[in-house]
Amino acid sequence: MHAFNPHPLLRHCVDSYLIISADHSEGVVEKIFFPQITQSLVFGLDRGSTVYDCNRLEFTSTHFIVGPNDAACRTRIFPGMHKMIVRFTSGGLYKIFQLPARPFINRSQDAVKFLGKQVIEISHHLKERSVSGKIELMDDWLLGQMSITKRPHRNIDDAIHLIERHKGNISLRELEEATFTTKRTLERHFLEQVGLHPKSFSRLVRFCSMIRYLESNLNVKWQQLAEIFGYYDQSHLIHEFKILTGVSPHYFFSEKASFERIMQI
Repeated sequence: MHAFNPHPLLRHCVDSYLIISADHSEGVVEKIFFPQITQSLVFGLDRGSTVYDCNRLEFTSTHFIVGPNDAACRTRIFPGMHKMIVRFTSGGLYKIFQLPARPFINRSQDAVKFLGKQVIEISHHLKERSVSGKIELMDDWLLGQMSITKRPHRNIDDAIHLIERHKGNISLRELEEATFTTKRTLERHFLEQVGLHPKSFSRLVRFCSMIRYLESNLNVKWQQLAEIFGYYDQSHLIHEFKILTGVSPHYFFSEKASFERIMQI
């Protein structure tokens, strides 16, 4: 997997581009993806039928839009999988395409259905280009889309930034006061642009922040993590982990390490 930065003018909407492939020798790999807040547009550079959604018992479309997900997602990845992924910032998909976020919660949807046949045309061009050419093509296309799309009539960036800055530990009342917005208005626009209620979004931001911290601080104690990220205690943190991922922390990280060795991430 290789990651690339988008054009500077896109960085408030696009987090990164990923080019990922699976040419492993161990056959099909089953992976648990933990809950996350990102939205992604995935272009298939392969033959299709290489990503299987075990939760919904179906293959994803060749080109699809996915996320966020507030529950663990089990996926099978087949040899030959080759994708280019546009990872959006929270609400970024809505800013560029004006697509409501709710249809993509906990599932993938055919990108052609929502964005038209241009997705197929772009995928053909992506296959023909070098890596730098792929990045340039994606930058040009998204900048063009941004220039013709109306700005959201209510920008919730301030609320999103506050939640992320506090690692999810901020109340809805504090968000209302800081953004001069009512609870009802915040909830309506979060559902439209992010796909989640502000409270659910905050919960996932806290969880994802904890996971990132844990991955770079492997020797930290669970009680310390609970204190750092505002959980009541160690039991509360582990209980939350099991609810959101469906597995114990030990099982999850052993599976994650195995997958990353195979994919050479």
